Amino acid sequence: MADPRLVLTVVAISVPWFATIVAAVTKCQVRVVGFSASLISLVASALLLNATSAAESLNAALMVLFSSLTLGAMLVLPRRDCNSGSIGGTLFLLGSTLLGYSTGNLLVLLAAWILTTVPFYLPRLFRALWRPRTSLFVSSVALALAIGVIAASSHSLTIHQLRAQNPGGIVAFALLVIAVIFRKGICPAHAWVADAIEGGPVIPSALLLNGHFGALLVAKLIVPVFPGTVRNLFPVLSDLALATALYVAIRSLSENAPRRLIAFLALSQSACILAGLESRTAEGITGALVHWIVVSVSTMGLFGVLRLLEVRFGENLTASTHLGLAGHAPRLAVFFLVFGLALVGLPGTLSFCSQDLLIHGTLRSHPQTGLLLPIAIALNAVSFFRLFTRLFLGKRRTGFTVIADAFPREQWTLAVGVLFVVLGGLFPSAIVAPRLAEAEMPREASSARVPVTPLFHLSPRSRIVIVGDFEKGSHDMRRSKAFAFYACTHTSAVADRFQNHVLPFFNKSLCFEGGCRGPSNE
Repeated sequence: MADPRLVLTVVAISVPWFATIVAAVTKCQVRVVGFSASLISLVASALLLNATSAAESLNAALMVLFSSLTLGAMLVLPRRDCNSGSIGGTLFLLGSTLLGYSTGNLLVLLAAWILTTVPFYLPRLFRALWRPRTSLFVSSVALALAIGVIAASSHSLTIHQLRAQNPGGIVAFALLVIAVIFRKGICPAHAWVADAIEGGPVIPSALLLNGHFGALLVAKLIVPVFPGTVRNLFPVLSDLALATALYVAIRSLSENAPRRLIAFLALSQSACILAGLESRTAEGITGALVHWIVVSVSTMGLFGVLRLLEVRFGENLTASTHLGLAGHAPRLAVFFLVFGLALVGLPGTLSFCSQDLLIHGTLRSHPQTGLLLPIAIALNAVSFFRLFTRLFLGKRRTGFTVIADAFPREQWTLAVGVLFVVLGGLFPSAIVAPRLAEAEMPREASSARVPVTPLFHLSPRSRIVIVGDFEKGSHDMRRSKAFAFYACTHTSAVADRFQNHVLPFFNKSLCFEGGCRGPSNE
């Protein structure tokens, strides 16, 4: 009997590819075709996530996330952009991205890496400018060469079998880092991201960026397979990511083109994901995985609203003057504001939790360069507020005769995204706790020993309480399966319960990587 998880994976990947052929052949009701295929992929991915253990749920969670983003894109996509080419290319991108998320084979990962870029080389789909095509090509070549070196040195192409073996040595590691830099848009290869958004279709290009294949390569291949090299050399990539976040945040302060400005915000925020993954701390990795979700949802919402504004008011929108569009499209203004504030860490949204964890993790692993992260976040907030005020505030313009505000189909889709980032901030344990279990996988693969901040040294707002699934008489907490609760309030009830009911089983001491510490000496 076939493995149900394998069946669900095949369904989630193959249905969008089949729908791509249907959309290209029929060329009618393409939105319905795209919506149906995306919905089937989402249901299959959700069932796969439900059948997967918490510690191994990262791949399935990413599949659910990207399927949801594509489903929303199908509903928000304006009628002007809704043709067989755009729908077919988006569905092809969906299937290829899910293939990359689900596989543990390097050749299949390489195929998915290349297939996700194919629609942006074809004029009938999303033909991009020369700089995005060049960067994507370089990243594909670098990954292909790295996999070739790994295969030649280890005679294996399965990531699980290569774990902690450092196959190919420094050569393979350097090629993988080059692939990440060009695919992720890390400085000095950052310019292609804004060019892709400005010169190509907004929503499909945003989907390509929010696939985050650069971060996927780090989490799935580089960290578990090259733990020794990661400990010694990978901080260079982390420092480049933090420098990119700051540089792009400064660059966005003077940008007036809305497409490029939002692209800079998205790049600056997403670069923080690499810094968190490299931090080798539970807080940093968990924050990176949660921030992955936040950036994907928020930037897709921003790009979606921007494209709806372009269709209604023209594509020559600028942030150099106040346009007063809130008077014509108040609902779109509210959606744009919430998504933007959620992206830059407004308290009460999910990004507030993720950025808090990211800052804790990066400051502990990079005490000097980690300071760049909060500075970049603050600059991004300034840039977004400037863009919002210029687009939506000011004197109401006359001369618009069309219905400018969001249609019901667009309202409900954007409302779901808003509810996700807001409710995720109010009840973050539902999202943070599973990500912590996933964070333990790459962290344990690395042999780095970074001191872990004791529970009693964490601020009440960012406290992470580790509770062991222990047996009576066991005194080794590190052997237990751990999960986490994220305490969002300033109350210490959770910590007190932990201290009163759990600590007695460990002789009043907590075992961390930095040693055993108890409340008596804190």
